[in-house]
Amino acid sequence: MKFYKEFSEKYDRLVSLENRMNRESEFFKEAFSEHDVNTVLDCACGTGQHVIIFKKIGFNAKGSDISSYMVEKARKNSRKYDIKAEFTVADFRNLTGNFDVSFDAVVCLGNSLPHLSGDDEVKEALEEMYKILNENGVLILEQRNFDMLLKKKKRFFPVAIRDDEVFFYVLDYFPEKIVFNVVNIQTDSEDFEVNTTEYNPLKKEKIIKLLKDVGFRNLKKYGDYQFEEFHVNESERLVIVSEK
Repeated sequence: MKFYKEFSEKYDRLVSLENRMNRESEFFKEAFSEHDVNTVLDCACGTGQHVIIFKKIGFNAKGSDISSYMVEKARKNSRKYDIKAEFTVADFRNLTGNFDVSFDAVVCLGNSLPHLSGDDEVKEALEEMYKILNENGVLILEQRNFDMLLKKKKRFFPVAIRDDEVFFYVLDYFPEKIVFNVVNIQTDSEDFEVNTTEYNPLKKEKIIKLLKDVGFRNLKKYGDYQFEEFHVNESERLVIVSEK
């Protein structure tokens, strides 16, 4: 949990909500409208950016996250943007134990699912997402394209440059995991910080198999939020839209 505590204060400097809204809002608007969505749960909401976007484009959205620090930041952000939204501290492996309602859509974005350490935990989380969806509900997953990462083993990724700081990722590859180091350098001094977390590198075929095993159907795969076709050796991201 140390990673979430330290990173909760940095995330919004790393990822701009305004830029995210410009890049992603049309994707979600179209995907949700296609499935007659009204209610949405972001079950790994982080600092609440997607919940704020969903509310702004007309959907009834709630957020949950395993980190109390992220949830507190999400509540602050919702007040900042004058958005009324409910945020709950909850592990996405126990959604039905934290919510007594179901949803038309569940999203799990930002490379959140690969935080789980093994197939059993991933399947457990997907089962909870399935259970909390209304009949014919839609699940949207988004993560890094681990097939490409494991093939190319690229280590350095520039992420963001701000007025007085620079963020970039350094990746360390191991047989069963990838370690993500988020490096934050202050440009006006010699100060820097490194926040580290580990990912279970879920390949495309593995996550698809687990989704189907749980009962999801009509899976559609994209390489970004512009509905571009997913290319296993080229796409930076894997976005999967599936139905209950």
